[in-house]
Amino acid sequence: MSRAVKKIDPAEYQKRLDRITEIFAGMVNHADTVSQTRCPYRDRHDHCTAEFRCRNQQPKEEAVICGHDGAFDYRSAWDTNPDAYRRAKTKVAKIKRESAQRRRAKGD
Repeated sequence: MSRAVKKIDPAEYQKRLDRITEIFAGMVNHADTVSQTRCPYRDRHDHCTAEFRCRNQQPKEEAVICGHDGAFDYRSAWDTNPDAYRRAKTKVAKIKRESAQRRRAKGD
């Protein structure tokens, strides 16, 4: 017994891809905003889950509490080489720009 395979409508397929992209774009934008003010190693109980030493860690009874208050960029807490951080950030921005240019060129 063979089943008939239904053909995929390219327009419908693209419509669904666009909707998924829209949904994920909103999630990514929100995550990007939150990531600039909330330490990613802080759980919902304010415990620090980092496997390394961070200057924001505060020992408290049986757990280590995250002392990050959201008022600063938490990434500097363990950034030991600001020049390397800036170089990496510049490189990532360049890669993003080049990727966007390639995508635009393909779309033409």
